[in-house]
Amino acid sequence: MTSTVPAAAPTAPALTATAAAPVPGAVPVAPATRFRRRVTGVVGVVAGLVTAGGFAATEWETAGTTAAYLDSLVVDPLRSQVAALLLHYGYLGIVPVLLALGVMTRRRSRVAGNVGMALAVPGALALPGLLVTDFYDIAIRQNLPADQAVTVSEAAQALPLAGFLLAGPVLLATFVGMTVLGVAAWRAGFFHWLPTLLVPLSVVATMVLPAGLWSGVAQGVGLAGFMVAVGIAVLRMTDQEWVSGTRDAGR
Repeated sequence: MTSTVPAAAPTAPALTATAAAPVPGAVPVAPATRFRRRVTGVVGVVAGLVTAGGFAATEWETAGTTAAYLDSLVVDPLRSQVAALLLHYGYLGIVPVLLALGVMTRRRSRVAGNVGMALAVPGALALPGLLVTDFYDIAIRQNLPADQAVTVSEAAQALPLAGFLLAGPVLLATFVGMTVLGVAAWRAGFFHWLPTLLVPLSVVATMVLPAGLWSGVAQGVGLAGFMVAVGIAVLRMTDQEWVSGTRDAGR
C-alpha cells in the first residue's frame, strides 16, 4: 500500500547549505586579494617611472674612471642628489616586481621561475643601498683635491666585504634573473616577451657603448620599461589568476 504521508520539506539549514555550496572549479579569493594585487601592480608602474626619472636626472660621466664619475657628481650637486634619491626609491620597487613574476609562475614554468628568483633577488636587495654612497662621494669630491678624492673612493670599494654589494657578477645576475623570470611569466601566459627583451638588450648596450649618456639611456629604458610592463600585467590579472597562478581563471 502506498503511503499517503507527504515527504518532509527541507529544513532551513539544509536549504542554506545547498545555496552556499561552492561552484565546482571556483577559486576561493580572500577579501584583501584585490587590494594587494592592485597595490603590487601600482608599485611596479610607479617604481618604473621613478627609476626612469632617476636615470633622466643623472649627470653621466664621460669616461669609465673613478675620477670621471666623481667629477660628474659635482657638475650639479643638487641634480646628482635628486637622481640618487629617485633611483633609490625606484630600485626599492624591483623586489615587488620580482615577487609578482614569481606569483605568475607558481603553476607553470615553476623551475624557471625559481631559478630566476634565486638569481635576481640578492642583487635586487642590494641595489637601493648603493645609491647612498653617491652622497658621500659628492662630499668627498667637494672637500678633497681630485686625486685624494679618487684615492678615498677607490679605497672604500677595495674593502674586503664591499664586494658583496659592489661586485659586478652579483648585479649582472640580477638582470639575468629578471630575464629568466620574464620568459617564465611569458610561458605561463601572463606576460609578453617584448618587455623581457629590454633587459638583456640594456645590459648588452652598457657593455658595447662607451660610458656616458647613451649607455645610461639604455639602462634606464630597459629596466624602467620592464618594471612598468610587469606592473601593468599585474593590474590586468584577475583576482583568481593572482591567487591560483592559472591563466584565464575568473574570466
